[in-house]
Amino acid sequence: CTVCFIENICGESWQLVGNSCLKLITANDSYDNAKLACRSHNAVLASLTTLKKVQFVLKELQSRAALSKSVTPWVGLRKVNVSYWCWEDMSPFTNTTLQWLPGEPSDAGFCGYLAEPSAGGLKAAACINSFNGSLCERSANHSVKQCRTPCALRSSCSECTSVGSECMWCSNMRQCVDSNAYVASFPYGQCMEWYTMNTCPPENCSGYRTCSQCLDQPGCGWCTDPSNTGRGQCMEGSYRGPIQTLLHAPSSSKPSFIPPPQPMLNVSLCPQETKYNWSFIHCPACQCNGHSACVNESVCERCEDLTTGRHCESCISGYYGDPTNGGSCQPCKCNGHASLCNSNNGKCFCTTKGIKGDRCNLCEVENRYQGNPLRGTCYYTLLIDYQFTFSLSQEDDRYYTAINFVATPDEQNRDLDMIINASKNFNLNITWATSFAAGTQSGEEIPIVSSSNIKDNFTWPIKIQIAFSQHSNFMDLVQFFVTFFSCFLSLLLVAAVVWKIKQSCWASRRREVGAIAMAELHCSILLHL
Repeated sequence: CTVCFIENICGESWQLVGNSCLKLITANDSYDNAKLACRSHNAVLASLTTLKKVQFVLKELQSRAALSKSVTPWVGLRKVNVSYWCWEDMSPFTNTTLQWLPGEPSDAGFCGYLAEPSAGGLKAAACINSFNGSLCERSANHSVKQCRTPCALRSSCSECTSVGSECMWCSNMRQCVDSNAYVASFPYGQCMEWYTMNTCPPENCSGYRTCSQCLDQPGCGWCTDPSNTGRGQCMEGSYRGPIQTLLHAPSSSKPSFIPPPQPMLNVSLCPQETKYNWSFIHCPACQCNGHSACVNESVCERCEDLTTGRHCESCISGYYGDPTNGGSCQPCKCNGHASLCNSNNGKCFCTTKGIKGDRCNLCEVENRYQGNPLRGTCYYTLLIDYQFTFSLSQEDDRYYTAINFVATPDEQNRDLDMIINASKNFNLNITWATSFAAGTQSGEEIPIVSSSNIKDNFTWPIKIQIAFSQHSNFMDLVQFFVTFFSCFLSLLLVAAVVWKIKQSCWASRRREVGAIAMAELHCSILLHL
């Protein structure tokens, strides 16, 4: 094994910051040359998206400024369209604590650098400009790790199962063994129950929150309080009552030969005279977890405190927590992008496609979504003259009721055509704004089309096809003349055909009249003779 030094993880002159390695290069380069310099170190220009990275960079710049060695480094920040700035890892600029200088970002350029060693020191500049510094970032080499503690030296279940599944904890033997040596360690099946990967049970009786869980454990009993709601406490005991173990405080540092104290019965821990009730074999009939009184001794009358279930053991829809034994429920915290969450851990079921995170607080930047769900929403970035298809049919998509798109025209003063099709009815809202800044329109958002004929924007499952196109004025003019002359030539051709038919009819008519005249002339000659 190897001791984990920074040099082993990041390399010489690199600094470990969180899960990344950072290095400040002081060469005077343009943005593209700075990227090449970082690439020569198997790195990229840094995306300062965490507080630790920002604090490290500012501290480094401030220390250099104190020594009169000021550096204004390029960072991995670029403008990718009219007003949208993002980091080199494609995350939006809003995923940072850094801010722009007053009056920035300006139209001076499409690349960002730290002009001042402060949290509000960012400035925009032309990418071809040169500045004295660049901040590089690369992944840490976590293949170099510290020596792990052998399984046999781990003394508790939590310590034993804290790192993957390489160790397993035998509860009845209170022993941690290597997973590959389980059979050799217990050849006769001495281990009756074992745990891996953070599945440890409570270390003592007080860790069990319900009566049924408590009485399933040997040596545990349940003390029910007088509230008649099923609330109580699990504690060590026997059929006679709760048991207390008294520990002797050591009188000196010398080895003690006093035998360990024996558990003692202590009925005062669950006094029956004050209407507490001790259970060791069967739970009391009323089990409402402290959120309802019982009727008929066993039926929860009405679950309160935002709970539901036969025993008031779960939180109602839109809330999460552990309400067992008097626990509480709290609202789902989803930043307005979900109304439902996992009732146990509070993970939100985001209703807008492209928003992710346990609290619906991030955009799926890896899938071309941009924005800021903390101040607005996330948009899928559409390309002009391409058709996109979204098939929301998987089980994980069942909570989605909305999807947002944004299209930025390539050039001004050109018509923008939109085609959208869906497999079922949906609500459509089309707006335009003069600028787009990471999910929030800085100017007024003006509606163009708003059509709502169903409750939600759409219902799962659904398939959506959408396309934006923008044709050039020159191509429109060419298309006009082509269409005009095509129609004109077609009309000339039709006129020529009609004229030809008419001429043929006239010639046939003249021949017919001439034939009749000749016949009449012949008859008159015969009569004369």
